[in-house]
Amino acid sequence: MRQALAGAGGYIALTLLPLAFGSLADYYAEILTVVAVFAILAVSIDLVVGLAGQITLGHAAFFAVGAYGSAILTTRYGWPHLAAAAAAAAAASLVAYVVGRAVLHLRGYYLAMATLGLTGVVYTLLIGLRELAGGAAGMGGIPHLRIFGFVLDDPLHYYAVVLAVAVLVVCVCRRIARSAYGRALIAIHGDEETATALGIRVAQYKINVFVFAAALASIAGTLFAHHLRFIAPDDFTIGQSIHILVMAFLGGIGTVFGPVLGAVVLQLLPEFSHHFKDYQTLSTGLVLMLVLAFFPGGLYGLLRMLLARIPRAGRAGAPAAAD
Repeated sequence: MRQALAGAGGYIALTLLPLAFGSLADYYAEILTVVAVFAILAVSIDLVVGLAGQITLGHAAFFAVGAYGSAILTTRYGWPHLAAAAAAAAAASLVAYVVGRAVLHLRGYYLAMATLGLTGVVYTLLIGLRELAGGAAGMGGIPHLRIFGFVLDDPLHYYAVVLAVAVLVVCVCRRIARSAYGRALIAIHGDEETATALGIRVAQYKINVFVFAAALASIAGTLFAHHLRFIAPDDFTIGQSIHILVMAFLGGIGTVFGPVLGAVVLQLLPEFSHHFKDYQTLSTGLVLMLVLAFFPGGLYGLLRMLLARIPRAGRAGAPAAAD
């Protein structure tokens, strides 16, 4: 009960955060909306990489399926927005299942290269779909997200909805990580042969988590498309897949909350360091190298270490005060 109240309080505080910027509230609400979208992406890829130990570089492909699928269905065919989002997630799941059946028997760099090819294929298809998806020029005119008759055209309202989805995704993924299913994934990560000997259906577990992560990435894509209302193939490149993976590693792979922290840092860093925008890739690489070199547990591991020292410092200071 206490955790639920704390979570609700945290959500309300984050929802009201843009209001602290006064006249710039809408601007910061839009920035934080993108942060929440990438938090969903980082947490979802952490299920595959952090828990199951399967290196994937195909997350941008599922992100693209969600964004373009929802955008095309709502813009070109007038579908209800929730139905379009569900159809896009189903399409991403189907693609993930087909690809997973073909490549998830691979390991390490071979799997990374295979999923990297998926992102390249989707990117090429998007450029070729000129009539349907606008080709290389991109697709505009995407409507504001409509849920149960309510049009979310206010940046603050849209941010609150996307934040709620992100919080829900984090809670679900945390529950999975702590469940017997999550422990099975961790066993697969450790040693697939041993996991098989223990009766774990390794292939099925790997495909299931891959498909689930793809569905979450698709949902993030839907939210992204209806937020910006303009998307282009360059939003879903191989570099984007790497960017999402870096978020997870920077924050702390396999920790659920760590990837959220990584997404926050990498998305907000350019906003508060305008002078370094031209060197964003370089600065991101340097930050990642320094964090992983000195704190292998990522930023989340560093944060936990710092928080763990606070009570000890207090206890150490108590006798001195008494003397």
